[in-house]
Amino acid sequence: MKKLVLSILFLFGFATTSFAQVSVGLTVSSANIDSTVTDDIDSNGTTDTTKDISNDVIFGSIFVERALNDNMSVGIDFIPGTAEFESRSTTQTSIKTTATATSGTNKGTADVSKHLTFYLQPQKEILDGLKVFGTLGLVRADVESLVQSVSSTDKTVEQSLDGTKLGLGLKKETGIGFIKLEYSQTDYDDISTTTSNNTKVTADIDTSILALSVAKSF
Repeated sequence: MKKLVLSILFLFGFATTSFAQVSVGLTVSSANIDSTVTDDIDSNGTTDTTKDISNDVIFGSIFVERALNDNMSVGIDFIPGTAEFESRSTTQTSIKTTATATSGTNKGTADVSKHLTFYLQPQKEILDGLKVFGTLGLVRADVESLVQSVSSTDKTVEQSLDGTKLGLGLKKETGIGFIKLEYSQTDYDDISTTTSNNTKVTADIDTSILALSVAKSF
């Protein structure tokens, strides 16, 4: 939360800059979401099962961007609605005691909403109206995780999801705004929950995104 507050202050602290130009736009993104999910059946610090999952998702977002000068912009990107970032299943045999051993499938999903990215983009013109830029961003979202275990009751957990974004792209001025093409990667902090039978489930989520943005400047 501290990083989020500092980033907001940073972005809007330049509101009095005389050069500042504001742009509003839409982004269409094609994302590959990679998750590594681990189960610690007894919450004793050891990993009992591990599963790697990859999801391909296409989504849209809206953004507001402010040019501070010819070589620097800051912005906020928001993904409306909810996206399923992780969905997995794995077979487990519950062996708490031999007499109560049970086999079945554990399932889990992670739905992300209110996804905000606060970003800084240094840029350099390489041709007339064409710039290359980098992206450094902080990400904040809400995540609702549903865990279904063969050896415990189902559990829904609401958490915050933080991450950092790094990207590289091209930006073309159009006269009324700009078009951007960007490749980026976001590394999210781990999220975890513990079921009623003391099984700890942890997900490490990373995304690779190719995005096309169109904006109008004011």
